[in-house]
Amino acid sequence: MKKTFFALTLFCIIVLSACAAPKPDMVIFDSEDIPQKATEKSMHADIVNPCQTYSYEQMLIDSKRLTETYPDLIAAENIGESVEGRELLLIKLGKGEKNVLLAGAHHAREYISSTFLMEVIDEYARCYETDNDFGDYDIKSLLDDVTVYIVPMVNPDGVNLVQNGLEAVKDPEKIMSMNMLKDSFSEWKANINGVDLNRQYPCHWDEKRSNTDVPSSEMYKGTAPATEPEVQAMMALCQENDFLLAASFHTKGEVIYWADSGTQNSIEASSSIAQTMSDVTGYDLMPVSEDAAVYGAGFENWFRQEFSRPGFCVELTPTGNGAVPHDDAEFESLIWDKTRYLVAELINQALGIRK
Repeated sequence: MKKTFFALTLFCIIVLSACAAPKPDMVIFDSEDIPQKATEKSMHADIVNPCQTYSYEQMLIDSKRLTETYPDLIAAENIGESVEGRELLLIKLGKGEKNVLLAGAHHAREYISSTFLMEVIDEYARCYETDNDFGDYDIKSLLDDVTVYIVPMVNPDGVNLVQNGLEAVKDPEKIMSMNMLKDSFSEWKANINGVDLNRQYPCHWDEKRSNTDVPSSEMYKGTAPATEPEVQAMMALCQENDFLLAASFHTKGEVIYWADSGTQNSIEASSSIAQTMSDVTGYDLMPVSEDAAVYGAGFENWFRQEFSRPGFCVELTPTGNGAVPHDDAEFESLIWDKTRYLVAELINQALGIRK
């Protein structure tokens, strides 16, 4: 009986050892040793996680991974520095000779617009490499003809303040001395100098109406147009490149601003492009802005005035929640479900614009 039990035990040990042991042709290594592009699945896996509070640091990490994963399709550059010295990231997506420009987070609390643009880069690049259609759009064909210049976060210092609080800025006393027009730093809109960057462009700046004449959490247009380094960098980028159209992304409203009385009749195709943007997203088109005191000094207004090309402002998210950002975890329902094809349509429309 003892011999039988011993034999049975020995047999079980041998079987279990054989199952646990690696096969002769199996290689065991740590996950860090796995080549980044070892399989088709890993090569085209999601890089950007949009359902999180998307920080400047995360944007830099993701941009590096995107350029490494798609080196022939994506390139990253620095177009300048913010007030606190953060690099202003430019990402180029595509291979075409025609160029369009997209910008996010002129306003600090609207950083989910940066999330949107980074998700666009991630999704469109994967579609290009796998040669898959994206809805009704042939992304590969579009990006072979057009290069999309994307500045995901125009105002990184302000975003840092919104997300991390007063202790995260270089000069907390400077911030505390400014005029707070909202209750909390999570509602901050300006750059770290207390200047609203979307009231800074040299387009009817003198006429721009404001309810504050000192550095503030929002609404302050500065002492003169284009005093802020972030605005200077955006202007230089536009002046150094021939963009067929531009769009700036903001939050709250699900509407599209597409024309103002100063340029309405001088820009071909703006109304038709705006209508396709509305058709794709379901967002309402706003009436033509008539009062320069209201529309003046905005990025898209300056772009239209300076280059006589279509320029748009898209309010990405629903209204509600006051000035506090929406829940980032709800990115899909807040933004992506309605806007995933918007940039593809803008690229498509750019192909029809005459240089």
